[in-house]
Amino acid sequence: MSWSMLLRNPLDFLWIAINTRSVRFMLYVLIVAALFPSSRFILFLVVVLAFSVVWFRDYRRVGSKKFFYLLGVLGIIVIGYAAVYYNVINVESQRISKSPWGDGVQMVQDGTYQGAGQGFRGPIRVAVTVKDHRITDVKTLDYYDLISVLDNDLAQYKNTLVTGGKLVRPAQPQMYRGAGETLTGYVNAVETALIRGIPDYPMYSPFSKVYLSTFLGASPNAVTLNALAILFAVFMVFEYTLQSMLNPGTGRAINCYNCASCVGACPVKEVEGVQMPMGLILLTRLGDYERVKELSKYCVGCGKCAIKCPIGNSGPMVISAAFQADAERKRQEAGKKKSSPETA
Repeated sequence: MSWSMLLRNPLDFLWIAINTRSVRFMLYVLIVAALFPSSRFILFLVVVLAFSVVWFRDYRRVGSKKFFYLLGVLGIIVIGYAAVYYNVINVESQRISKSPWGDGVQMVQDGTYQGAGQGFRGPIRVAVTVKDHRITDVKTLDYYDLISVLDNDLAQYKNTLVTGGKLVRPAQPQMYRGAGETLTGYVNAVETALIRGIPDYPMYSPFSKVYLSTFLGASPNAVTLNALAILFAVFMVFEYTLQSMLNPGTGRAINCYNCASCVGACPVKEVEGVQMPMGLILLTRLGDYERVKELSKYCVGCGKCAIKCPIGNSGPMVISAAFQADAERKRQEAGKKKSSPETA
């Protein structure tokens, strides 16, 4: 598959892309990263680790240069991180003198500003009104944490802000689950709103914003980690089902019950720790066609497995489908090398 093929034959390009596990893997990662921004750094590490292992193995086996390309990309990312780090340190040092806390409210121009913070159960949005450089009103726009912090806790804090006219630290909330995180999120929302009223408030460079949003996102929390665990299980089931469905003939591997009835009927039973022929069927489901080809020479082709299998799966037929799928993959790789500029 080459990018020039996208222009010549977009349908074949799309089919080959979908039929490539690495492409599907990146698609899954992009979907999760879009749904859960706080998972981006974890996903980035997973992608780098996965491709490092695969491409280093390809380098050792066939001398592929992809591993060195990955090192080059990582080098660029590290240089970008150094630039972002310098910008963040510089901006944070400037923000000390521009803080809206306490008497810093004098720098906030009159008006109504909205801000957001992260509570225990979701985002918190507020609208803060400033008049004569004093906080005169705080309205809660979005709030999902009524169970975590009672209304009287927030009412007391908002009354403190309006009475004093400036942003101060809140009192210790009542001991409810997530109360501290909720009140912190509410304070952050008020602070963010006040910052919008400071005209010359130091901001990160556009490059730093894009970099931090792309590679880091927000800090991962318990909800993100639980969601990643669930999505990983879902994607694993979906991926290894899809793998067999995309390759003609290998779809029957999906129906295997792992009951080992075929193992009892097989005269070979086990080779190199792989139960025959059930292990070959599972390897086909995983898309490890090279391993199937290595072990297929031990299959005697007697067909006893198909007789014992409750759904009629035949080891020789699955092996044959794996051979065809591997041949098709190699044909696509050969076409890619032929159409690449390096071999032209």
